[in-house]
Amino acid sequence: MSYFASVIVAACLSVSQTPMPVADIAIIIDDIGYDYRNSRAAVELDHPFAYAVLPFSPHARDLARLANDLDKNVIVHLPMEADADNHALGPGALMMGMSQPEISAALSESLAAVPYAVGLNNHMGSRLTRQSDAMGWLMQAIVARGDLFFVDSRTTSGSVALQAALQADIAATARDVFIDNEQSPEAITRQLAALVKRAKQVGHALGIAHPHAVTIDVLRNWHPLEAGVRVIKLADYIANYRRGSAGLTVASAQTTTTECGDESEHAATAEYPHAQR
Repeated sequence: MSYFASVIVAACLSVSQTPMPVADIAIIIDDIGYDYRNSRAAVELDHPFAYAVLPFSPHARDLARLANDLDKNVIVHLPMEADADNHALGPGALMMGMSQPEISAALSESLAAVPYAVGLNNHMGSRLTRQSDAMGWLMQAIVARGDLFFVDSRTTSGSVALQAALQADIAATARDVFIDNEQSPEAITRQLAALVKRAKQVGHALGIAHPHAVTIDVLRNWHPLEAGVRVIKLADYIANYRRGSAGLTVASAQTTTTECGDESEHAATAEYPHAQR
């Protein structure tokens, strides 16, 4: 066999050893905007991840602009009152006791603080996302501001945020797996495997991670195609796999979100790593 023929055969074998993707995943990197070095490194990762930017954080505008320049999705990481650790919320938080006009005004200010945002997800929020009135008011405010989608970060199993979004006819979904609650390469690799497993089970899955140095290192060296999944942009994920589609009712979609892949590993009532402060 000639040299060139050998090269072609080797290349073909190499391609054939990489499995065709059988499921889609999307990953959101939360808490962008405080730690500039790690946030920028996260934004510059090769995969088409989405970046949830904390409004009014010191580097929010610069990092949102960079993500947009790199054709990455930007979303607002909207702070909402939690059961504990509310000192970590940062500016612009939606709090218990706020009126409907106050929630609407706070949303407008947060959207103005994060350029290029195409959607939102909640930062913390284990208390507020259980409140149907507040979530209903928030979703009405989102509808009034145009074509935005919503992702329920699902920091509590009692969240009604997804249900409220679907009732308002907002394109919406909820996360399946938190990737880096435990910050070690081994734990993060296990959670990525859980995300892949979930995607293969149902055809798609959504993960959330944070701009920790160890997370960035693992994601930089991660090869999803070798695991049989394809990373797609969050906007495409929402368009293809929004909850409530494919015949699901609002009620059945809500039930689905409380049975996601990492419930057994991480109690759903916990507040997960919030901010790089």
